[in-house]
Amino acid sequence: MKILVCFDGSKPSLRAIEKAHQLTTDCGIHEVTLLHAYEAEAWASTSGDGFAPTPENLSKLNELEGKKVEEKKQVLLAEAKKFNDTHAKLEVELVQGHPATVITKAAENGKYDLIIMGSRGLGGLQKVVLGSVSNSVIQGTDVSVLIVK
Repeated sequence: MKILVCFDGSKPSLRAIEKAHQLTTDCGIHEVTLLHAYEAEAWASTSGDGFAPTPENLSKLNELEGKKVEEKKQVLLAEAKKFNDTHAKLEVELVQGHPATVITKAAENGKYDLIIMGSRGLGGLQKVVLGSVSNSVIQGTDVSVLIVK
């Protein structure tokens, strides 16, 4: 069995990793991919004031974005260490793009048997029972999805 575990740093996604580890240990899952999908920051102004970052400021903003991506990678690699006690083949992926789109494409292209993800991520509406990314993934794939609260 091959599973795709989606991680965004939220508490539900941390619990998704815990559940994936448990299933890997208890059910003999052979392949696990930890995936973090992120959207790049849009630095161009959309206001009518005509402001746009200078080339120097844009360079600094891009450098900050690169540091944020590296930090996300390090957090994901730290979470991946939880699987050291299993015999599963483990891959870690950071992919830029809209999370729901990235997840559904990865699930189809990787021929996964199961997607495990948190009920909601780091988005705005914390009271929503099922996040927009989770809902979009459920609606956009034929792969079974395990939602962890």
